[in-house]
Amino acid sequence: MDYRTLGRSGMKVSRLCLGTMMFGGPTDAATSTRLIAKAMDSGINFIDTADGYNAGSSEEVTGAAIAPNRHAWILATKIANRVGKGPNEGGLSRKWVVQGTEACLTRLGTDFIDILYLHKEDHGTPLETTVRALADLVRAGKIRHFGVSNYRSWRIAEICRLCDAEGIDRPIVSQP
Repeated sequence: MDYRTLGRSGMKVSRLCLGTMMFGGPTDAATSTRLIAKAMDSGINFIDTADGYNAGSSEEVTGAAIAPNRHAWILATKIANRVGKGPNEGGLSRKWVVQGTEACLTRLGTDFIDILYLHKEDHGTPLETTVRALADLVRAGKIRHFGVSNYRSWRIAEICRLCDAEGIDRPIVSQP
């Protein structure tokens, strides 16, 4: 397997990333676990999930399957999706960034996330609020890095400016 350095993180990730959108849903836990084992045997060390994939089941299945070798994986998940019925159970408010990340950690059965993606833009929350919450999560060791998904370039530039002001690393990856 060929590995590449991911952004400025220093982390080496496999050229292929195992996506888990169907895990815990159409792809049952046993099959998902076999796929993860096969990926690891093939040299894949980068795995991607999200809070909204199959109502969190993808994170649960993924976390359980990688637990015996958690140190070998670069684990990425995403937040921002509406995952509950409450008015604050989604988006990128400080409340949800912190609460949603804690919920991801619980479902994944780990004490840190290598890459936390902001899964989509939240126009109801100032970027400053979201970046400050991410800075606190980085400083607390809950997340190592963050990235963005489905963001417009000018918003990414603004996030970078805010990261510089907060004294934290800029997003290490942008996922289309």
